[in-house]
Amino acid sequence: MLPKNTTNLILVAFLLSRAVAGQDLTGIWKGYFVTKDFSQYKVEFQIKKVGASVTGFSYSYQSTVFYAKSSMNGRWNNFNKLLLIQELKTVEIKNAEESVTCLMNYNLEYSKSGREEYLEGSFTSKYEFNSEGIKKGTDCGGGKVYLRRVNSSDFYSEPFLQKTTAKKVIINEAPVSRKPATADQSSNENPNKALLSPNTTQKNDSTTQEQQKSSLVEKKAFIPSVNNNRFNDLIQVITVKNPQVQVYLFDNGEIDGDTITVYLNNKLALSKRRLSTTPLTLTLEMDNQNDIQELTMVAENLGKIPPNTALMIVEAGNQRFRVQLTSTEQKNAVVRFRYEK
Repeated sequence: MLPKNTTNLILVAFLLSRAVAGQDLTGIWKGYFVTKDFSQYKVEFQIKKVGASVTGFSYSYQSTVFYAKSSMNGRWNNFNKLLLIQELKTVEIKNAEESVTCLMNYNLEYSKSGREEYLEGSFTSKYEFNSEGIKKGTDCGGGKVYLRRVNSSDFYSEPFLQKTTAKKVIINEAPVSRKPATADQSSNENPNKALLSPNTTQKNDSTTQEQQKSSLVEKKAFIPSVNNNRFNDLIQVITVKNPQVQVYLFDNGEIDGDTITVYLNNKLALSKRRLSTTPLTLTLEMDNQNDIQELTMVAENLGKIPPNTALMIVEAGNQRFRVQLTSTEQKNAVVRFRYEK
């Protein structure tokens, strides 16, 4: 039997090792980065994580014809869900005449929304030098990075991923279409359906059924179109102190043709608008009489990379919020705003 203090030390070491190792990041992550002058480029990571150590390759590109591939390594901090990763050297390059190359350092935070996984944060850059100490590229400055775990590469999968392809990213598959419920099915699934007493007469039974049918028709007549046989998924409740709220909606990830419709308090606000790096904007006016408002995002399509995802930025005075929204053929994304002075 081990002494008590020895047992405690082993337990602490075990917990620390698990805390350091944590999240499985091995796989393909794809998205884009935006520089401080608002230039946008695609970026892809193929990484392998062992314990807290991360190795792999990055692609920075505008197309698969012109790109720069770099080796990289880094460390994962499971306590803060942070990945610090740096490019080591350029291993392959196909440049357009106006393109430049640099090495980039990334400070990324892991997050999850439903079954979607993200690495998002910032980057800085530095010059790359050849073996003779001569600059090979330039300093690309810094900016923001947005990555999402995906199934396939725009290039080819590295050998270390081809051996570990067992993990399947279900979220990027098109969801199975669901048939709308029939009126009879809706009635049977109604949790508020009245239960008849055994002593109820046939007349009362008939009357009650007629009342239920009438009630069902009445309810259907007042269901807003936003309840389009999809589950309304409440993503977040945001409490704001300023009565004027600005909402900005961007495509979250690769610009792949995601189109959305937005309802505000069940009233149409934006109809079949395409998400991109240029935000769709909405203004919410809130006061004591309208202190709770709901925004619902409905996917009109699933884009080239399902599901339909959006990045929502909310600004209310000095407050700023960032919310990741996902909508599919099965669910709408809902954000509730609450006003408090």
